[in-house]
Amino acid sequence: MKKRIITLIDFSSYSENLLSFTDTLADITKADILLIHQVPGIVPVLSDDNSRKEIIEIEISEALKKLKDLAKEKISSQKNIKYLVTQKPLVILLPEIGSDDSDDLVLAGLKGTGILKKIFLGSTISKIIDDLNIVTIAVPLRTKDFKPEKLIIGINYRYPLNKSGLDHLLRMLEGSVKELEFISVITQNDKESDTLKYIKQLSEDYRVKIPNTNYKTFSGKNAFDEIKNFMPKNNKTFLVLQKGTRSLNDQVFRKFVVNDLIYHGAVPLIILP
Repeated sequence: MKKRIITLIDFSSYSENLLSFTDTLADITKADILLIHQVPGIVPVLSDDNSRKEIIEIEISEALKKLKDLAKEKISSQKNIKYLVTQKPLVILLPEIGSDDSDDLVLAGLKGTGILKKIFLGSTISKIIDDLNIVTIAVPLRTKDFKPEKLIIGINYRYPLNKSGLDHLLRMLEGSVKELEFISVITQNDKESDTLKYIKQLSEDYRVKIPNTNYKTFSGKNAFDEIKNFMPKNNKTFLVLQKGTRSLNDQVFRKFVVNDLIYHGAVPLIILP
């Protein structure tokens, strides 16, 4: 199957960084690139249909030029790039542009009040992730020169891992990822023996694909601090979480992930469907 990176660009301060990562990721994955920008499509209330159409067409034309100029600065000319500027909401658009012969990955920028906050609060982007089986990477503003060499995967035995989603991700990042580590937080409601059995089995299963695969558990009142100290401070390690798991449903863990690891820690986040 063809590989395709779908990058959502909103012309904010992190767009250039996101395009640079798109370029790097396309080199790693040998993927085509689709850059998408959604225009607001705001027109005066009293505009007639012709005026409304003309205003939106001008807005789209100007945004397309800006998108191409920005991409020209950050993405090498050898890449196969397509552009899409639309007024259509992403929740409607993305299913329409999906392809049976294409392995897609959505790439979105992340700042304190940006896409990640929306993902966790059940926004349009969250609905897209829930409804579509597309792996999504949220990229922090302050992180540069990414190269995903290690994936730290947060799991819990009560919520089985979406192995097909992880396998898809590993196919996309084939040749780049050299290490996997499964981690799990053991709370007072969890059985330690069940946690260890599940996480150990996963490690053994994936060691066939990535020989350097390990696992680690965290427990007790200092578990979050231990995780924060455990996360490498480099741009080669990505955190992987799965939609629908406790990691993204639990309010305390969610706040910790968003604030401590992703935003302040500048750790890129991959969300599995």
